[in-house]
Amino acid sequence: MKIGILCACAPEFEPYRSALGGESTFIHGMQRTDGVLCGHEISAVFCGIGKVNAALGAMTLIRDCGADRIIMSGVAGAIRRGVHIGQCIMITDCIYHDLSPQLITDYHPSGIAPDFLCEKDVVDIGAAEGMLCGRTVTGDVFIEQDGRESIIERFDPICCDMETAAAAHVCRAMGVSFNCVRAISDTEDEAGLGSFEKNVAFAAQKAFDGVCAVLSEM
Repeated sequence: MKIGILCACAPEFEPYRSALGGESTFIHGMQRTDGVLCGHEISAVFCGIGKVNAALGAMTLIRDCGADRIIMSGVAGAIRRGVHIGQCIMITDCIYHDLSPQLITDYHPSGIAPDFLCEKDVVDIGAAEGMLCGRTVTGDVFIEQDGRESIIERFDPICCDMETAAAAHVCRAMGVSFNCVRAISDTEDEAGLGSFEKNVAFAAQKAFDGVCAVLSEM
């Protein structure tokens, strides 16, 4: 089984590039590295931030790299109070927060469900490793303070990001298993672009460590 690792930004990708030998190539404008990690054949792709880039990255891992399973690895902003910088989250499910669910359920030829579930076997490994498990919401906009309560009321997520639901959406359509490990880069008390830039490398390393812990048990 070949596992595809999907990362949205350079600090998220760098631990994989380094661990897999330090070499990389470009494919469809995205950066790719290949090798063996924790006993598994791996292709890792740095796709860029946002939903469209994540969808392209997931499809590249499936079609061009031959991935049988995709694990997204990266950082996220905390929505739930009490979550701290660097805390590793095993995502159980994901949903778009900037797209009406009706557009997916009522206006899609297959009428798909708007909530994308992650594979339970890997979620269970994450839980056994002590990770906090729960939902992330995905959108192409930063969630400001005045929108936080609405997100909590509508979706009750642990965290938010800009890619997970899009990658999961592609995996569901293509029949490929999907999971995601995120580590917190910013919180309600330590929020904004400045916090993200300050903490992204630290949080990305924590996500890498979490993925390695999971891979070692698979």
